[in-house]
Amino acid sequence: MLIDGKGDSMSDEQKQIRIGDLLMQSGILTSDYIRNALHNFEERGLPIGKVLVMSGYLTEPQLRTALEVQSLVNDGLLPLEVGIAVLQIAHKEKIPLAEALQLSGFVQPEDQLTNKLGQLLVSANIVSNKELDEALQTNVRTGLPLGHIFCFRGFVSQALIYTALLAQQLIRRGMIGRDQAIQGLRKASERERNLEKADVNRGFIRLPMKPSLKLGELFMEAHMITEQQLLDALHRSLMMGAFIGEVFIESRLATREVVEAGIEIQEMLDNGTLTAPLATESLLMVRADNVPLYRAVAEVAIFRQRKNKSVQLMEILTSSGAVTLINVPNDIQECLEVNYNQAADVCKLLLQYNLVNERALYGALRSVYLIDEKVVNFQQAIMALDFALRANLTFDEAIFQLGWTTRTRLRVPPGE
Repeated sequence: MLIDGKGDSMSDEQKQIRIGDLLMQSGILTSDYIRNALHNFEERGLPIGKVLVMSGYLTEPQLRTALEVQSLVNDGLLPLEVGIAVLQIAHKEKIPLAEALQLSGFVQPEDQLTNKLGQLLVSANIVSNKELDEALQTNVRTGLPLGHIFCFRGFVSQALIYTALLAQQLIRRGMIGRDQAIQGLRKASERERNLEKADVNRGFIRLPMKPSLKLGELFMEAHMITEQQLLDALHRSLMMGAFIGEVFIESRLATREVVEAGIEIQEMLDNGTLTAPLATESLLMVRADNVPLYRAVAEVAIFRQRKNKSVQLMEILTSSGAVTLINVPNDIQECLEVNYNQAADVCKLLLQYNLVNERALYGALRSVYLIDEKVVNFQQAIMALDFALRANLTFDEAIFQLGWTTRTRLRVPPGE
């Protein structure tokens, strides 16, 4: 959902319900709660939805459900009284909106919504009428959103579904015409097909539709862009048929290095080799400290842990032959003997004494985290580190080449 409290800015003439009013009419929040949230909203300059979550009045899932209902009501796809009733059920039973709609006995508004999405995709030559008919039949049988069905069937990528949903929203708000949206979708589809053929994207697979942190959301979480800058960039990306990252670069919101790091971080999130909090911190390190991503993701995952990870780090370095125990100075040995984490100091000392090259060091440090997360075992870590050093790859590139992770995000070839 791109809007967080944006219904507040709609005019009364359009009969748009604000998120606060919807929550109060549903009995989920009292007027005192809303007044407090609005006060915080005005003081901090934050969207009211985020204030409600930060203040503990709502959980993230509850806010998402309320925003989905708000969008359906404001788009004329769901009567207000039905939206209120369904939201009450979802809140009381602690279930997703789709289940609440089915439980309520009301007609689910998927037909109108999915038909519009399907028609956009057909008009842009992204799916055929036959594929749309098959997906709609599945939608009727299962109640799954059309976008999910297209992704599961392999008809459309998740990225293009998000772009089509963005186009829908922009059309409904009168920001672009239908013809503009279709043209933008065609450009985006053609761009995607061309990139999938590039050597840099060899091994790329399309993911099924699932919750994932979009690049713009990642940049917002890292406080690198504002919500308005993201909305403007999304608009431009659709009009240009370009990836959002390219728009960030063109608009000077981020450097190419930061955008490329963001795309790799998204892939790490897809593969379960990084968590969302570590992702944000890693991206900030790349931007603020101008360090390579392979170092950032290794440091943020290990340096703040309590257990002394320097012992495991040295085991991997010595087992791979990158470091020999004979050469280990006393101050490094002392770091290995304490109970609290000395990984940061050991890394600094190893580089200071010129006992190991930087890529080997941070490859080993990254493998410590991935062993803990059970992505690789100790033997695989040694093998991957050896392969990375011989082929001049990062550790993550090595485990991809070895087939232990997948390529889920498209890269733009260098120089393009």
